[in-house]
Amino acid sequence: MAECTNLQFVSPFAFEAMQKVDVVRLASLGDPELRLLLPCLVRMALCAPADQSQSWAQDKKLILRLLSGVEAVNSIVALLSVDFHALKEDASKEQQLRHKFGGGSGESILVSQLQHGLTLEFEHSDSPRRLRLVLSELLAIMNKVSESSGEFFFKSSELFESPVYLEEAADVLCILQAELPSLLPIVDVAEALLHVRNGSWFLCLLVANVPDSFNGVCRGLIKNGERQDEESLGGRRRTDALRFLCKMNPSQALKVRGMVVEECHLPGLGVALTLDHTKNEASEDGVSDLVCFISGLLLGTNARVRTWFGTFIRNGQQVRNTGKELRLRIY
Repeated sequence: MAECTNLQFVSPFAFEAMQKVDVVRLASLGDPELRLLLPCLVRMALCAPADQSQSWAQDKKLILRLLSGVEAVNSIVALLSVDFHALKEDASKEQQLRHKFGGGSGESILVSQLQHGLTLEFEHSDSPRRLRLVLSELLAIMNKVSESSGEFFFKSSELFESPVYLEEAADVLCILQAELPSLLPIVDVAEALLHVRNGSWFLCLLVANVPDSFNGVCRGLIKNGERQDEESLGGRRRTDALRFLCKMNPSQALKVRGMVVEECHLPGLGVALTLDHTKNEASEDGVSDLVCFISGLLLGTNARVRTWFGTFIRNGQQVRNTGKELRLRIY
C-alpha cells in the first residue's frame, strides 16, 4: 500500500457526510479534504435537483456558501459546461475504431495532433480538451482490460502519475463518469484504475464523489478477483484498493468481507479486513475475532466455502515451508 502513502485520502468522517449529504459536517472539513469532494459538491450546486423540498433549498444555499471563494471550483464549472452529447458521440466512434483496428491503433478521434507528452498537453489544454485527453486514455485502458482475458497488466500513464496534476485529473475523471455513466460504468472504471499508478487513490476519490456506488464497486472488484492467487501483482493491487475503500467507509468493512465469502474470491482480503476492523474497533482480542472468522469458514456447513478457504490455508503453509527451505539452503 506504499504507492499512495503521500496522498490525501477522504476520511471516514467526510465520506459519511457525503453519504448523508450532511452539509454542516461538510462545512467543518479542512480545505485539503474538501478539495477532494468538489466534483460532487459543484454538481449538486449547479444541477437541477430531484428534491424540491425547502430543507434541500437551504442545504443548497449552504453548499454554495461553502464553495464560494474556492479557486478550483471555477475549473470544475468549466468542465461541466462542455457539450457531453458531442463528447459521447466522438467517444463511441473511437471505441468502434479501436474494435475495428485493435487496441494498439494509434488513431484517435477524441484527441488528435498531440504536440507534447500527455502531462504537458493536459497543462496547456482548455476544459473540453482536458476531458478528451482523460477520456481517451481511460477508454484505451478499459479496452485493454476487456481484451486481456483476466491477465493483469500495468499501464504507465502520465495523466495518472504526475503529482502536480493529480487533483485536476481526478476532477476530470469524476465529472466524466458522472456525466457519461452509460459509457463509463463505475465498476468498469474501477477495474481500469487498478492498472495505473495511484489507482487506489483515484478510485477512492471517484467513489467518495458517488458514495452510493460503494457496495457495487466493492462487489465488482471482488467478483473479478482471483480465487486464490493473491500474491500476484494484480491480486495485491486489488486487495490494496479494497482495503483503502474500507478504510474510507469502515462501517461496511464486515459487509465487504461477507462479499468475499459469498463470491469465494480473495481469501486474504477477508483476513486483512478482519484485522483492520479489530484495529478500528480497538478490540482487546483481535486474535480471537480472527480465529472466530477462520474457524467459522473451515467448520461451517457450506462445502464450497470450506474447500475454497481450506485451499488458501494450505497454499499459505506451502509458501511458508518453501521460505524455510530457502533460508536453510542459504545458511
